[in-house]
Amino acid sequence: MLEGICRQRIRLVLLCALALAATGCVHHERHRRLRLGPALCPEGPPSWSASDGRRLAYRKWAPASAEPRAVIVAAPGWNGTACDAEPLGRRLAKRGIAVYSVSMRGQHGDLSAAARRAKGNVDSGQLWESDLAEFTEWVHRRHPGTPLFLYGQSMGALTTMLVSMHEERDGGVKPRGVILHSPAVAMMYPWPVVRVFTDGMRALYPHRLLFSIGLIPGDKPALTNNPKFDLYWGVSRDRVRPGYTWAFFDESLRLGARARNAAEHLHRPVLVLTGDQDPIGTAGVGQEAFARLMRIIPSPEKQRRRFPNGYHDLFHDSNAEAAVKCIGDWVEEILRR
Repeated sequence: MLEGICRQRIRLVLLCALALAATGCVHHERHRRLRLGPALCPEGPPSWSASDGRRLAYRKWAPASAEPRAVIVAAPGWNGTACDAEPLGRRLAKRGIAVYSVSMRGQHGDLSAAARRAKGNVDSGQLWESDLAEFTEWVHRRHPGTPLFLYGQSMGALTTMLVSMHEERDGGVKPRGVILHSPAVAMMYPWPVVRVFTDGMRALYPHRLLFSIGLIPGDKPALTNNPKFDLYWGVSRDRVRPGYTWAFFDESLRLGARARNAAEHLHRPVLVLTGDQDPIGTAGVGQEAFARLMRIIPSPEKQRRRFPNGYHDLFHDSNAEAAVKCIGDWVEEILRR
């Protein structure tokens, strides 16, 4: 009985920590039987090069005929793409706000990894931070003097917190505010047994695939409140196949540990968006961790918006319009100050 409970807990933490809003929400074996669908985010230009030469695709949505009143730099989550921010970018462009979204190293949109067939692995998670910091500087140079905000979804929210801390500390671009969309809190507060187990697996099998089995069924909502969309999302060609390595997962947990420290240095305005049915956050095994995150953010201007029947990705379910409006209104409120 006890052994069974432990296995169930480890399974739940893996589900949570992978931010699998994220992994396609379908059983690995089903991928083999289902025909892959078209990519939701075509992998290709425009692209941007990091300082080490890594080419990462990005996407941009901006007002057609004028300099934007504000710019948002966006980071996707685990197994996400630069196009995940499209609902945000498309709607905010009409309000005079530009959105730049960059791909994540080791995932879809990492054009260098695609050329080498090396997706699903990363040597150091600190490269995620440096990539986003450099991309933020690149965007800032294109729009000098324009108020800049940082946005991250799920695992991308952790990277966003770290970049915000580094920019403040090192005298870089100072964001006017930080937007955290369903932050992957379970990566920040994993159970010690998961941390030890992952360390051991990486030491033994750093490049062995983690996803030899599926962690989330495809017959109920997980990523959004629309199971059909979740399934379509999961079998699209955007997803990293055949999976991620133990090294990638280990670096994700290390990212979470660094993000705990970064959260304690968020003094800028912070907006946090969550769904009340998110199995990877407030409604799942991450609910206690989420409460801890909210307590340690010191900003006197932190706000949290919780969306009814919302899951891990609010931009692609019935909450899309309300979530985007919430962000737009919040940005405009800060701009009026």
